[in-house]
Amino acid sequence: MVDQFWENIMKTWITKTIVVSACVLGIAGCASPVDRIAEKPHCHTDRGRNAYCTKDPAPSIAKDDEAKSFASVPEALTVYVVRYWGDGHHPLDISVDGGAAMETVPNSMIRLRLKEGTHQITFNVGGKTFERTISGMKGEVQLLGITGTDWIWGNSSHWWTDDSVDQLKRRALRSRLIKDITLL
Repeated sequence: MVDQFWENIMKTWITKTIVVSACVLGIAGCASPVDRIAEKPHCHTDRGRNAYCTKDPAPSIAKDDEAKSFASVPEALTVYVVRYWGDGHHPLDISVDGGAAMETVPNSMIRLRLKEGTHQITFNVGGKTFERTISGMKGEVQLLGITGTDWIWGNSSHWWTDDSVDQLKRRALRSRLIKDITLL
């Protein structure tokens, strides 16, 4: 009987030790530092599920932080294209002046450094094309926003926002820089 008593205590102690060790290791893994210079694909998740990732690596966290200062550069027109988080759960392609498409995911932004002048920025979704013409000089910063909705029955609607610069900056601060492109 005494042997059975000690055997139960040892089983309980071993079980508790394993559980505590697993918790400590799990917490230590969460506490590991973030690599601020790594460039890797960015994934948007919809409430913790359905990850939609960029095909190409996103700029580093350090570059993301730097972009969110919205600083101008003297040699280019800087344009931020901010994609809102609630506009669907799929990639959208954006192009500048009919050039190569740049993929976006929800809750992301692209920083473009362009020649001064007039530019056509386009995105396509659901067979529709949405265009926005911008004009600017060297040293200027402009922000554009994309929003929309995907409905459960399969319909979707997307459009360029008419939000103020302050509203767009607030959205951009909560977004992730996924492209930093210079087209000079």
